[in-house]
Parts: sequence; C-alpha cells; structure tokens
Amino acid sequence: MNHKHNFDWLLGGLLLALALALPLAFHLVGLGSAFLPMFYPVMLAGLLLRPQVSLLVGLLAPLLSAALTGMPPFYPPVAFIMLLEFLVMTAMSWALFQKLHLNIYLSLFLTILADRLVLFLVTWLVADWLQLPGIVLGPITLIKGLPGIIVMLLVIPPLVIKIKEKMRLSPFLQPESPVE
Repeated sequence: MNHKHNFDWLLGGLLLALALALPLAFHLVGLGSAFLPMFYPVMLAGLLLRPQVSLLVGLLAPLLSAALTGMPPFYPPVAFIMLLEFLVMTAMSWALFQKLHLNIYLSLFLTILADRLVLFLVTWLVADWLQLPGIVLGPITLIKGLPGIIVMLLVIPPLVIKIKEKMRLSPFLQPESPVE
C-alpha cells in the first residue's frame, strides 16, 4: 500500500468526521438542512479520494449520523434517501472529475444536478408510500436546499483546487521509487 492510499484513508476518515460534526454545528445556529452541511465533506470525498474510500464516506455519513444523533432520521427515511444521494454524488463526482478529467465547475454542477434528480425522484416515490402529496413534496425538497447548493458551488471548487495543489506538492504523496 503506498502513501496515496494511506492518505486517502486518512482524509476519508477526516471527511467522515466532518460530515458528522458540520450538521451539528449548523443546527446549533439554526441553519440546519437548508445549507446541506453533510454534503460538503461527502462531495469533497468524491472529488479528491479513490472511489472505494469516497463511496464508503457517502455510505457511512448518513447512517452513522442518524444512529448517533438522530439526524437525518431513519423514519421518515431521510437517512436512506441521503445515502442514495451520497452514493450517486461520490460516484459521479469521482467519474467526472477524476476519471474523465472534466473541469471542476462542470463536474460539480453535473453532480449536483444528478443529486437533485435522485432526490426529486426518491422523494416522490417515498411521498407516495407515506401517502403524502409527492407533487408538492418533491419540488419543496429541491427548493429548500438552494442556499446550500449556492454555497457548495462557491466554496467547493476553490477548495478542491487548493487541496489538489497541496497534495501535488506533498513529498509524502509522490510515487515511490523502486527499491534497487
């Protein structure tokens, strides 16, 4: 295992911890779910880490948070909806930015678009299952997260660019030379 793999696990653990802590901080000051606090570290995981690590962060973040804090709730199944969103988010952001090498802004925009589509469809299905008006609930869930999406579009790209630059310059993350 090389230093890059070790670094991915370390950063993945830090991003997972941040995904658990940020929502608590946001809810303490009343900003809660409108600013999508758990989404920032999960999105960073998809943009910066290997897919296995980022998918694990996306899988564990809502489940651990729900188990430890009750947010997001297991019922109604918000934690499971977020789990689906995060799996799509980490896989798509990794594929667009790291594999296809698309621009960070385009990768982020398309990932957020896919995430919102998943949220809308799953909310509509769950609303029907819970006998709630999906025609109303679907659009409301999309609108509620707009402040968080705007912040994500403003904060994530420069942060990813800066972190990638620091990773590129780190002597610990350089390819190992073969032993002679």
